[in-house]
Amino acid sequence: MTAKRIIKPWLIVGLLLVIPTSLFTAIELLQLNDQEEVIETIYAKQLESVLYSINQYADDLSNVWINELYQHLDLSEHQSTFSSTDHLQPQAGLFILHPIDSLSLNLNNFHIENDTLSAEIVEQLKLNQNEIAQLQRYSKSGYRKLIGIDLDYNEHTSMMVFVTEHEGRQFLNLIILDAFRYIQEVLSPRLQMVAGDNLIIVVTHQKTQKVIASSLLNTVPDQVVKEQSIWWLPDYVLGIQPQGISISDLAQKRASQNISLLLLVDVLLIFGAWLFYRNVKRELHLAKVKSDFVSNVSHEIRTPLALISMYTETLQLGRLKEESKRQKYYSIIFRETQRLSGIVNNILNFSKIESGRQKLNSSSSYINEIVETVANNYDYHLKEKGFDLTLKLDDQLDFITIDHQAITECIINLLDNAIKYSAETKQIGIATGQTSTHQFVEITDKGIGISAKDQKHIFDKFYRVTKGALAHHAKGSGLGLSIVMHLVNAHKGKIEVSSKEGQGSTFRILLPTTPIKQKT
Repeated sequence: MTAKRIIKPWLIVGLLLVIPTSLFTAIELLQLNDQEEVIETIYAKQLESVLYSINQYADDLSNVWINELYQHLDLSEHQSTFSSTDHLQPQAGLFILHPIDSLSLNLNNFHIENDTLSAEIVEQLKLNQNEIAQLQRYSKSGYRKLIGIDLDYNEHTSMMVFVTEHEGRQFLNLIILDAFRYIQEVLSPRLQMVAGDNLIIVVTHQKTQKVIASSLLNTVPDQVVKEQSIWWLPDYVLGIQPQGISISDLAQKRASQNISLLLLVDVLLIFGAWLFYRNVKRELHLAKVKSDFVSNVSHEIRTPLALISMYTETLQLGRLKEESKRQKYYSIIFRETQRLSGIVNNILNFSKIESGRQKLNSSSSYINEIVETVANNYDYHLKEKGFDLTLKLDDQLDFITIDHQAITECIINLLDNAIKYSAETKQIGIATGQTSTHQFVEITDKGIGISAKDQKHIFDKFYRVTKGALAHHAKGSGLGLSIVMHLVNAHKGKIEVSSKEGQGSTFRILLPTTPIKQKT
């Protein structure tokens, strides 16, 4: 399996998932400022609409007042009229109806009892002659428009101005208004209704910056995000502010939520991609080791079969006259048969372990006896390969409850590994002993050793150490240590390894002295 083939799935995952998502996140981050501005613009338009609705309400209400007033006026004499506002709301103090020429305003005879107020009204009318001329043109077209003029008579006196036409003559209409009472008594309830629970709407006197009314009686915002003058009370400004959070804060909160969501999606996708890559890599590795397993097992089986076939054929043809040679051939055939049996047993045991059918047949057993039996069976094989086997058995050991056959297989597998990975120094030692809670079997060799990196994986199924010439050429299925680990764990025991490269290895099987409780 080359590095190129392992990296390829990761590149595919990156191209299909991580890279598009990362690009999308980057684009979204770059567009956040634009999105924030759009949100602020939309929200500002909505706030302007709220203020417009309040102004429209005030304008509609004023026209209702005017219509009610004109139902009680006698315009037959076409003369100036000065009257109280009995037919208006209490916020209006005086109504003045004054005839004007076609497109000019004659104020020579304009006079009311309050000289100061009269002079202020005349002064303001002169200053606003262009606007009044525009009102005359509106009236000629059949449209009545109102304008507001603030008077300096006192702080809250305002004048509502409009032009009407009767029997070919135009009249200047003035309504003197107490703006403070009007805002408090007429607009304030409307502010509360329109604001609801989400907005704060205030009316501020522009010259003094005093708050005249607020939709929340006890709450006045430090600042407002949108302002609009009351149409016919130009000295008074409507201000609006979202309650609890500003537009900027709202946009930033939305942007933060979007960023957090995008980052969360990215993290999840990257994590998913990593899991996918890890699983793919694991499957590729598993496929490789399975392929190696088949190749190794095939070689392991083919070699003893070839020897058995060759020596059997020789014996069958009767070519050997000497009895010693025939016995030697019989021994080789027997040994290779045992070797085949061991391979097949490992495969069958692994199959049982994988399918969960492996069960222990526990009985009272003596570990020293098991070790001696294995050593005797391997004596010829070890001597033939030039090995020196040393036994160091603790004669103080008692019988313990274990599966005799399973522990035998564990010792055989460890002994096979010691033989397989021993180099020039062919010394193997088997020792037994005990701790306060366990009895142990220890197999030591002077072989090539195992690196710290490989020690983490040697008990994985199909894993084989291949570092070094000897390890690379050593044959095996990669199942031995995995089977040992499983059988020891089934006994509630432990297996320990101590090894350094070039200095040999020691494997220790620890078995609990307490009986094993079998699952029923």
